[in-house]
Amino acid sequence: MAKRIRERVQIGTDINGKPIYEWATGYSRQEVFLNAAAILRKYGQIEGGPQKETPKTPYFEAYMEEWWKLYKLPKLRHTTRTTYRNLLDRHILPFFKGKRLEEITTSTIQEFYNANSGKSLASVRQMSVILHQIFDLAVEDKHMSANPTNSKRLYMNGSKKKRNALGDDEIRSIMNNLGLLEDADRLPLAILLYTGMRRGELLALRWEKIDWKRRLVYVDQAITFLNNQPVLGRTKSEAGNRFIPLDDRLADVLRPFRQISGYIVGDGVNPITERTFTRMWQRIGRRINLYGATPHVFRHTYITLAASSGIDVKTLQGIAGHSDIKMTMDRYAHHREEKVIEAREKIGGVFSAL
Repeated sequence: MAKRIRERVQIGTDINGKPIYEWATGYSRQEVFLNAAAILRKYGQIEGGPQKETPKTPYFEAYMEEWWKLYKLPKLRHTTRTTYRNLLDRHILPFFKGKRLEEITTSTIQEFYNANSGKSLASVRQMSVILHQIFDLAVEDKHMSANPTNSKRLYMNGSKKKRNALGDDEIRSIMNNLGLLEDADRLPLAILLYTGMRRGELLALRWEKIDWKRRLVYVDQAITFLNNQPVLGRTKSEAGNRFIPLDDRLADVLRPFRQISGYIVGDGVNPITERTFTRMWQRIGRRINLYGATPHVFRHTYITLAASSGIDVKTLQGIAGHSDIKMTMDRYAHHREEKVIEAREKIGGVFSAL
């Protein structure tokens, strides 16, 4: 049989200051302590029962990972997935890690924007979208009373980086030097120069997509990369499925290598890897001057030239593969000084004729 335990509990003092005790008893130390607490409450030495800790909201990093795995990861293409994950790991998590959701306010968001003011405005906006989605879910789960990214007080200081189109002299130089390249390098560069395709569209282009009779190139697929390996998929958007005019100069470059089918870039059977493309681009740059242009700068250049040629805006939008005509004109169709000067002379002629 368990032995009865007892402990003396001071419940106060008498008029002479001497301690007054009662005994707390039980058959275990825990039972004695509980009975001692009951005695102390009885004589007002402690108040109420044990204090319950106020529930805390999750830490940002734990909640973010839940959002990522359950709601974001399953519906992202792997290229977008890589972009999002890089922004999370390199910028968002280092800033918000260790903060509970309840501690994140509009001021916290502004501090984050300020800390990233040296980055491109496009990157800051992408991170803002990510944070908005996370905090929207947190509001829905009642971890936050309001989404702190919704405040009209917020502003972003990112730098807006422009990709400028190549100048006329630079374009002429590249056109004149195409013949200096090896066949395997000349074909992809000529396609970028004379079609304005995206890199992924170029790498997915097959011989059977060229309509030699109607002089059209049909774009309906694109290559993205996952751990260096090519992944064949759809174009960036529905508008990306389109026809591009086959320029006579491009036709002359392609015709000697014409095949019935197969990929134009690479061995014809399989699309090339990301590292293979990088090495190819570096090799081209060592042989001829690309003036620092990336594949996307060639796209800007093509659309800029097309815009200045006088073709209607809707046709240009279709050739570019943009779902939004505003993007075609605002983001890609840069003004050319030569055309502005030409316009000045034409407008001046109108006034002279008055």
